[in-house]
Amino acid sequence: MKKLIFILLFIVSIGGCKKDNSFNNSSDIIGSWSWLSTCAGSYTDCFTPATTHRLNRIVFTTDSIYNFYQNDTLKSTTKFHTYTSISDDGKYTTHFIKYDSASMERYSITHDTLSLIDDDPNNLLSNSSLYKRIN
Repeated sequence: MKKLIFILLFIVSIGGCKKDNSFNNSSDIIGSWSWLSTCAGSYTDCFTPATTHRLNRIVFTTDSIYNFYQNDTLKSTTKFHTYTSISDDGKYTTHFIKYDSASMERYSITHDTLSLIDDDPNNLLSNSSLYKRIN
């Protein structure tokens, strides 16, 4: 009888669990994005196309491919997946991009602007980049 009660409690507890990180095939990120700026750490060190003399563009495809172009030359490509994390109290939602190259970034989209925040735990100063949708 004790085993039956234990098994029932175990099943009920598993059924009540909420999944915090779920795969989210987010279509809002799909498309081409033109680089506006990247700021490091305390956001006092910022770089733009004008200061670096580089035009960067990123493309997220519907088949989960990420392409990075610099001055119209493809510099890197990798698979990506988007995830959503919901806080325990359900009040906060955070979106992530996980690249097959093992890096991960938080992202948000406001109107036609994509914000990417480097969440690499090995990076002491996080970077924040802004991109404008071009299609």
